[in-house]
Amino acid sequence: MDKLSRKILQNTMRFLSEKGYRVLSEFALPNKKRVDIIGINLKKEIVIVEVKSNKNGIKLDKKWKNYLNYCNYFFFACSEKINFKFSENIGVIHNNSNKIKITKEPKYKKLPENKKNKLIYTMSLSAISKFHRLIDPEYKKQKNNSIYIYKKKK
Repeated sequence: MDKLSRKILQNTMRFLSEKGYRVLSEFALPNKKRVDIIGINLKKEIVIVEVKSNKNGIKLDKKWKNYLNYCNYFFFACSEKINFKFSENIGVIHNNSNKIKITKEPKYKKLPENKKNKLIYTMSLSAISKFHRLIDPEYKKQKNNSIYIYKKKK
């Protein structure tokens, strides 16, 4: 991840936290697609954010459409310099050096309760695993540990 993308990611995570969301970065969905940011608030509303540092990244990325079935709200977080036309279902969070703001609100999408609860459970397992690795970095060192919570038990 380049320096600008990292800054947008950090600023967006702080912004969502201030809005009442608890967030995770680099979370693998049940379809094995990894999102930049996923968050949940006390109303059990799930938000997914894809971070882009340039317009070309938005044009070339097609995997974000695979995220839409796993969230109530979907956003792109990008530099304020990027201006791009998105469908009404997609929100935009613009970052600049001084402030961050939602410049386009996404449309709410209802998720089936059982699907939402499974996702929340999986988010919990991922967060616990990440916290464990903070305390013990050598524990089960794998490239993408969040994928392994979907492995079938033998």
